Amino acid sequence: MSRFLHPIGPSLVLASTIVLTACGGGGGGGSNNNGAPAPGTANVERYAIATAYNGDTLATYAVEPQSGLMRLVDKVGSINNATAVAIRPGHDEVMALTNGGVIYQYSLSARGELDYMDFAITNGGALNDLAVHPSGNYVYVADGNAGIYQLGFDEDGLITLMEPEELVVSDNMDAQFTSVALNRSGKHLYAADIVNGISHFSVALDGTLTFEESILVDSAWQIVAHPNRDLLYAIERNDGSLHQFRILSNGSLESLATSPYLGGQLEGLTLDRSGNYLYISDITNDVIWQLRIGSNGMASLLDNPSIDVPTNTPRSLKASPASNRIYLADQNGSAMLAFSISSNGELSAMTPDRVAMDAYPTDLVFSTGPALEAHTTAAYVINGNSNNVSQFLMDDAGTLTPLGDTPPATGAFPQAIAAHPNGKSFYVANYSDNTVSQYRRVTSANLDYEVDELRAIQDDAEMDLGPAALVVHPSGNYLYVVCSGNDSVSTYKLQNNGEIVDNNGIGIYMPDDILLVDRDQFGFPDPSAIAIDPAGRYLWVSNNNNPGTVIAFQIDPTDGSLTKGDSTSAGNAPRAITVNADGTAVYITASGDNSIRRYSVAANGDLIYPAVQNIASDQYPASLVLAPKGNALYAANTLSSNVSQFSVANDGSLAAMNPASLSTGIAPQGMAIDPTGKNLLIANQASGDITRFSADNNGALTVEETLSVGINPQGISIVGYTE
Repeated sequence: MSRFLHPIGPSLVLASTIVLTACGGGGGGGSNNNGAPAPGTANVERYAIATAYNGDTLATYAVEPQSGLMRLVDKVGSINNATAVAIRPGHDEVMALTNGGVIYQYSLSARGELDYMDFAITNGGALNDLAVHPSGNYVYVADGNAGIYQLGFDEDGLITLMEPEELVVSDNMDAQFTSVALNRSGKHLYAADIVNGISHFSVALDGTLTFEESILVDSAWQIVAHPNRDLLYAIERNDGSLHQFRILSNGSLESLATSPYLGGQLEGLTLDRSGNYLYISDITNDVIWQLRIGSNGMASLLDNPSIDVPTNTPRSLKASPASNRIYLADQNGSAMLAFSISSNGELSAMTPDRVAMDAYPTDLVFSTGPALEAHTTAAYVINGNSNNVSQFLMDDAGTLTPLGDTPPATGAFPQAIAAHPNGKSFYVANYSDNTVSQYRRVTSANLDYEVDELRAIQDDAEMDLGPAALVVHPSGNYLYVVCSGNDSVSTYKLQNNGEIVDNNGIGIYMPDDILLVDRDQFGFPDPSAIAIDPAGRYLWVSNNNNPGTVIAFQIDPTDGSLTKGDSTSAGNAPRAITVNADGTAVYITASGDNSIRRYSVAANGDLIYPAVQNIASDQYPASLVLAPKGNALYAANTLSSNVSQFSVANDGSLAAMNPASLSTGIAPQGMAIDPTGKNLLIANQASGDITRFSADNNGALTVEETLSVGINPQGISIVGYTE
């Protein structure tokens, strides 16, 4: 049920100190000032929170602080035309705006999950931006149709309108506010008005605003306040101008000397975390302008004034509050493009150069605190001749405890299993009855299921002939299924809850009529393996033939459809593929040659021939797994009933460890490593069991135990969480 904003007296809003560390066991404190960190001590990024305008979503991502790599954790939909997001400093509350006048509130858990709190409907619409007071007690929302909403929090942390006026306006009746920023003391608020310029409001001790003056700036679009100096910067959207101001003691703005003229349509504006560099995105010239902030507060272009960006729709810019990284919203690319900041302020594309997100990302903020740690939750084993899934609770030490009374049923001969990036949904390819089973991991105990059991969420979805392999896009929006019976790969749309989308749209699920986004034929028989680029740009499929090949596909991020690239020779029977974390190296088993090949990846996703390395394994390597840290690779060898272990150098090259292999059960097939990288599970087809190995810090394995499962186990999936 919707909740209309109700007034609360300013006297009920109590002051608190801002804390930018993990708090209350939650997701961590946050900062939001157009990318500049709020006062406090930021440790490292924990979770990134993003809005998507066309995707209508609010999503969270776990951040690996050293590399900046992100993994989807949670996503909520129906945030229609989402425009902006902020975290309440010192708390775990997330606020998201919509272009339709709704403010949503969620709490961010320690695991990065979004728990619904409430939502509020304003009297206006076109909510464009918000700024949270450094105290964490007040929020100011720019409404392009009305004015500035001023809000506080009640004793339950819910947003409430402040008295006596919930809406404050300037003296310009036609004002259209697009961006807001607070100065570093929190005593003054500035609002960009695309019609009239910049409006200045003073902030009273109780958080209420008073309009003070307007500063004439044509088509002021975005503004940002310096994090530790009395400076304000503004860009005009339409004529390419940058304006620079000194904030005086009374909050008035004093224009600095002539600013650089950049030209083009300027879209995004951010300062790096130090406040030494300013970055501006330009949609006309497809660049980011790079400027240095001098000791006098003036911004001047670097010797290398701009960097080209791989998009023709660069939009908002957001800086990390805890690292030398900034992110550019790629409107048509459904991604945030990632850049690192060098010591002289110049930007360079990170590797990979983007984070896959929903359609038209609009905003990005970070919670900060101690680095996240990975933990293990459960393991699932598909049994080919039992037509079911063996389930185990699994802790960080690798201890496996059988889960549930009855193994979940699959279709006929489950051959492959894939987990959604958030670890909440699972998909099983049933080879013999041409279906895919869909499951959701149970998160709260009830009469029928234990926590972490798999529950079928829909009837098995009908596929083409012989589904043999499958993978989920890192955005969580698409499922790719390889069918060996008709030599194809098909793309299916996934809902935010992980269900495969069907065609009928009448609320009754039709498993025989699921929505096919795209289907591509390979031109070679018996496709057997599939892998996806961690940034969601490319897909690779191999076949089980001699000579074998691998075909690369480019992925259209707007709908998940595929464009076929070149095929690459991959030896005899390439049955398994895996990709390193930054997407620069692809490893493929040439099973019939008893070897593993490493390929470099071209700019269009094609694999560069010849392989840069060809290293021997044991007999018939059938599956590959990389350790989470990327320092070890494992190959399960079916005919020799063992697992080969290799160390991985920084350049991706492989070297056999000592010993080179360890014994498994009979005819190992599927394999998975836990999120901590400390335990490896291998499914042994002929012996009907799984073998658990522990791994040391270098990735070297030690056999620990063997547990019985169903008949002819084929694949394994292990899930966990960060905290």
